[in-house]
Amino acid sequence: MNRLLMILAAFIVITAVPCGLMMMIKPDGSLLGLDINLVNHSFLRNFFIPGFALALFAGGINLTAFLKIWKKQKNALLWSIAGGLTMIVFEVVQIAVIQTFSWLQLVYLLCGFFMVLIALQLKHKELI
Repeated sequence: MNRLLMILAAFIVITAVPCGLMMMIKPDGSLLGLDINLVNHSFLRNFFIPGFALALFAGGINLTAFLKIWKKQKNALLWSIAGGLTMIVFEVVQIAVIQTFSWLQLVYLLCGFFMVLIALQLKHKELI
């Protein structure tokens, strides 16, 4: 189960950090082929803030979770729960802001959900 948590966290890190950085480098979304009209009707003017949040929060917290699981540190499961919840919150906010839904958002929602579920299950086993 720890291995699955590591895989989920690594997947998020490997995809979230580069995409977040690309959104910050080119806030118009052109590096990722994003249509700027996705954010035109929202409080956002471009993709810089979502890119920053994606790289720093989703990527950073999941990187910390990955490293703590890999090193078998005591609070690894709490970081995994935080990483999963961060991904869920990021996706829910994204869906609300851009007012559209794609299969990729479902993938990330499921990654976050399973990270939380697995970490809670492992945490419960620690307490028994």
